[in-house]
Amino acid sequence: MKTITVAATSVRNLIGQPAASIDNMKRWVEVVREKGAELILFPELNVSGYIPAPIAHEIAETIPGPSTEKIIKIADRHNVTICYGLIEKAADKFYCSHVLVNGSGIIGKQTKIHVPAHEKPFWDAGDAISTFDIGKAIIGITICRDSFFDEMTRTLYFKGAEIVLMPFGYYNVPRSRYLKETIHGMSLLKSSWTNGIYAVVCNSAEGREPNEWEPKGRIFPGWAGVISPWGRVIAFLEDEGNNEACVIEELTPDELEDRRSHPNFLAKELRPEVYQFQ
Repeated sequence: MKTITVAATSVRNLIGQPAASIDNMKRWVEVVREKGAELILFPELNVSGYIPAPIAHEIAETIPGPSTEKIIKIADRHNVTICYGLIEKAADKFYCSHVLVNGSGIIGKQTKIHVPAHEKPFWDAGDAISTFDIGKAIIGITICRDSFFDEMTRTLYFKGAEIVLMPFGYYNVPRSRYLKETIHGMSLLKSSWTNGIYAVVCNSAEGREPNEWEPKGRIFPGWAGVISPWGRVIAFLEDEGNNEACVIEELTPDELEDRRSHPNFLAKELRPEVYQFQ
């Protein structure tokens, strides 16, 4: 790993308005690039909109596809790597996917592996976990609920991940001190500590009024942060008004190497011969 500056960007989530969503991405890319960001993470399904409803199939896109081509052009113009989410149509299946691109094209994509019950009627579970070399670091991606599975982050560690991008689409939940006072937040700290990885996290922001798919509307508590390989919160920002927010941090190899070289680093002491998963 080499020193790299990352941006975790919490942005609003619009249903089926990819052009408006990409325009908003472009605005944030310009803002964080001026501050030195080289790798920019956006939340779960930020391009297509997070909507577990029949309309999901109507707004799905192929990868590559029109939105991906636009975002590649943005990445090329600003010489940056961008990670974003959309509902993917692949043959006769649909996926909640996150895509990693730079100015040269698609670096890779990760599909959501652990799909919760309320999403299962609308998109399928992925069946492959991948890492991606972007030059300065090896990247893994865990989409929302995937981030809470120890098996997911441990697999990424064994596949060489140094930074794990964790985009979320959490909604209608308390936002106060998320990383320090909820079991979900604490599990992210634990994953970083046990695997010696940097975690870059961000959630969707703002809210949606009641509509035909969401009778009660939906509120996304905007937050974004970075966690060290020691499970230490390097930076965390949450907006009490659910507004868009962004964290920019420089990640160095020193802390990662320090954690992984510790004599009691847990990943060095695994005993697969005594574990049972079935």
